Amino acid sequence: MTARPLPRAVVPAVVSVVAAATLVTVLLLAAGSAVAGDGDGRPAAGAAAVPDGASIALAPVAAAWPTGYAVSGTKSEPLYVEHITSLRDGDRFTLTIDVESQGESALGVQHGAVELDPDGRVSWMEGCTKPAAECADDPGLRGFLAQAALLGALQRGVLAADATGTARTLHGHPVVCVSDRMLYPASPPTVDGLDPCFSIATGALLGHWSTPSSAFVGPTLADGLVDQPR
Repeated sequence: MTARPLPRAVVPAVVSVVAAATLVTVLLLAAGSAVAGDGDGRPAAGAAAVPDGASIALAPVAAAWPTGYAVSGTKSEPLYVEHITSLRDGDRFTLTIDVESQGESALGVQHGAVELDPDGRVSWMEGCTKPAAECADDPGLRGFLAQAALLGALQRGVLAADATGTARTLHGHPVVCVSDRMLYPASPPTVDGLDPCFSIATGALLGHWSTPSSAFVGPTLADGLVDQPR
């Protein structure tokens, strides 16, 4: 699969970020090992990785993402479990959440879908609960569909070409966490300090890092998640 092209304005700035790009190269080698390893996006034994907490350039990571992924996993709450499936097919991103109670009773299935427009806008195709104007152009798309928001922000220049994220590891999966305030300057966060974290291998959102807690919290997939390019 080919990576989604970035705007022409991004390229010169990316080339200039030599140190950060070097770190990203190591991360991408780890991601490549994951694809060829156990099949769920985890790095193979002995794969090189950037240390957690290191700063890495976003643009070259995003440029290397495939145009499709399949992610599945669970998110447990005290009284129920969410079985989550997140898919990307080109510019379309879909999400299915099947909710099950402690007694294994079905509580309902939620569906959502967004599309990344050529101009970098994010449009809801299914499942939008926001006002109509935001469904047609959502400046604050958060949650498991947020890769569309990140790619759109890079395309529109909301994120600078030399923007950086923070390397972390979620259940053995290398991720890059992006400041919520930097990604959504026009949409204040509901919970301050909760940053989205994207798979280095596929770009799918796998969880959220809490700066105040120094831990993964909130909308975050549990151990055992599957993260595959397609």
